[in-house]
Amino acid sequence: MKYAIISDVHGNTGALSAVLKDAENMNVDKYIFVGDYCSYFHCPNEVIDIISNLENAIVIQGNEDGNLTKYAKQDQKTWTDGQFQAHYWLYKNLKDKNHIYLRELPQSISFKDKDITITVTHKSSDVYGDIEYREFSSQQTAQRYQNNPAYARDMLLHDIQEYLYANAAFHTAVQSLTDDIYIFGHTHMQWHMQYENKTFINPGSCGLPLDGTSGAPYTLLHIDNNQICITERRIPYDIDSIFLEFKDSDLYKEAPVWSGIVLEEATMKFARALPFLRFVDSYANKINDHVRPYSIKTWTEAYAIWQLQ
Repeated sequence: MKYAIISDVHGNTGALSAVLKDAENMNVDKYIFVGDYCSYFHCPNEVIDIISNLENAIVIQGNEDGNLTKYAKQDQKTWTDGQFQAHYWLYKNLKDKNHIYLRELPQSISFKDKDITITVTHKSSDVYGDIEYREFSSQQTAQRYQNNPAYARDMLLHDIQEYLYANAAFHTAVQSLTDDIYIFGHTHMQWHMQYENKTFINPGSCGLPLDGTSGAPYTLLHIDNNQICITERRIPYDIDSIFLEFKDSDLYKEAPVWSGIVLEEATMKFARALPFLRFVDSYANKINDHVRPYSIKTWTEAYAIWQLQ
């Protein structure tokens, strides 16, 4: 059985379409979707329509998808801040049927391929705790590699594997796991490793990769007679056209600051959100604005200064 593992599409139909076309050419039998289909880019309904109509697809919920349930419990009259404009836009513009679809997705799933159990969850922390995040969050990865002219993604793959192999806490955490396959996403970095007959796969972010490499990533998992073969794929697509559509979208007009940060990340291929949030917090404190979430005025003023750096 050959699986195409896809995660963190984040409303980017161009990336998803390119990956699905490549997966079809690779003769995949099933698709595994690892969460976060919305937020960031401007085509959440189109992405969900594509995924929900695919045959032979295993689909779980990501944290961004689950956040929609949280917003459903809020009073929309309070949505006056600048910080969460993009989330509010998503909630208001998602079709009812897509709200229901995302809300009813399982947070994790396990299934069998002959003698091998495949467990799918959005975050690796659900598998072995926050060990990976301590050194290889998207922000730490940017700090580690962004200014390294010799950087190549093989370096990231090697360093994550080396870190986990040598980490006593990781060794202890995975001892209770069965010798099977564990799939997760969330960090927007593509990697995999096999450790003591256990296989860990992160297919990266199809829609917004933050591992410093171009192309839309996904991972092929081929299981034949209980033998496992993993192939990481990076698919080129017309990202410039996606950028132009994004800048002309209602999302960009309604939430220009967060949309601008997303474009920075998509262009640089490394995380920028956390440094910006820290910058906004510093600016707000400097002007004695202690309102959180940040007001539209503070949010936009901070972004204008941020762009001048």
